[in-house]
Amino acid sequence: MKRLGNLVLAVLVAMPAAAGAQESSDIKPLIRCQRKIARAGSTYANRTVRYTLRCTNEISECQINCENGVYGPPCGENPPPCCDPNDPGSNAQYADCLDNAQEICDKMDAKTVAAEQHKRDAITRVCSQLTTEQLCGASTPGLNFVTLNAGCEALIPGYECNLENFLDCVGGPLQKQLAEQMSALLDPRAPEAIALIPGLDTQITGIPIARKVSGSLAPGKADVWALDGTAEDPVKVLVRLRDDNGNGTSNLEPVLTYIGTDGVTPVPNVSFATAPCNVPNVCGRPCPQFKRRFPFTGTYFIKIQASQANGCTGGDYQIVVVTPGGNVPTLIADDVNP
Repeated sequence: MKRLGNLVLAVLVAMPAAAGAQESSDIKPLIRCQRKIARAGSTYANRTVRYTLRCTNEISECQINCENGVYGPPCGENPPPCCDPNDPGSNAQYADCLDNAQEICDKMDAKTVAAEQHKRDAITRVCSQLTTEQLCGASTPGLNFVTLNAGCEALIPGYECNLENFLDCVGGPLQKQLAEQMSALLDPRAPEAIALIPGLDTQITGIPIARKVSGSLAPGKADVWALDGTAEDPVKVLVRLRDDNGNGTSNLEPVLTYIGTDGVTPVPNVSFATAPCNVPNVCGRPCPQFKRRFPFTGTYFIKIQASQANGCTGGDYQIVVVTPGGNVPTLIADDVNP
């Protein structure tokens, strides 16, 4: 009886261990899938950032060369023939440089597409054995991707969570856009580069597009530009000055106002900042800029005024507007009273 009791005790002690081993075995596919998603996803993100930067850097190099007289006298300070960084047709060498940059961008886009497919294949090989509940559900054990899939349901009508759809939504365009946004942090000129080559914004969709418009202000006067915006889209606006005197100085101290859709009321809670002007003005004042989201979908207004408060008068300027859709401002009032 003593031996039988010892045997029963041994079996009872062994049973939880066997159950624990079984549970551990059940969890291993989940862990392998999560690790593969993390590793393949991070590798893809790294490659996307590198490929995007290779493209935008090539374009920016052409622009910098144009601005600094490598291809001939830069426009703005010199009459035609000159090199205008905003006009590829202004200079043959500049146009050739941009053509070469576009070829590189096309190659980088093909590499990004290949990297996406490699990522999908790698994740599918490891994760295809999971059930839908294990991949998408919120229960334990599970990968709890249900939270992200709620976002997919909002973006894609009729979306159902499974591995293929999951890769299409979370692992596809969304991750690509986020990686491209990281590229924009590492290359501040990227929005201008994207705007310069037609169709590039369809390849690189995660970087906002810069649009530039120019004007001239008489002392104390203001120009008003209309700008269409989509609710919650970010908008960044900054001012650049021109050489008004032929000695590298501007006569303009610009003042910016961001006006709401009623055309009268300034948009609240706008974060204005100042930075040294690209061309110093004779009164030693900085240039304004702001970042904000469009509160609602509609037409907004940007007013730029020539301040005389510190001894400046008026002069030429350029407004740079950066939005996801590359919205172009339209001049609706020229040299009016503020």
